[in-house]
Amino acid sequence: MPGVDPELVRSFVTQNGLAEKSSIASTKLQPGDESAEPSLQSTTTTSQSRPKTQTAKRKCRSVPVGLIPVTVRLRPEVAGALKRASLERELEGEQVFTQQDLVEQALEPWLKENGFLD
Repeated sequence: MPGVDPELVRSFVTQNGLAEKSSIASTKLQPGDESAEPSLQSTTTTSQSRPKTQTAKRKCRSVPVGLIPVTVRLRPEVAGALKRASLERELEGEQVFTQQDLVEQALEPWLKENGFLD
């Protein structure tokens, strides 16, 4: 990222030493600095000025009740096919078109058949 200290980015991503770097970042990143990434700028400013508000905001960004984020790795051809199916179904106006819905629809019968889901 042009105009952003690599150490600041590394500490932001790893969450190590963010408090120390945020004070440095706020002096380097000026409000009119368009070369800096906006989300990084707002995060460092928020964490420095209002940490309690930031914690409150995190609580507001909860996933809907009943949905739990799950991460899986797919082969490129499977991921591509899933994405294509999702986009084509959306263009055709199908009700079930999101990648999440398609994966749930495919996975649920297998889990039931093998006794993992009631």
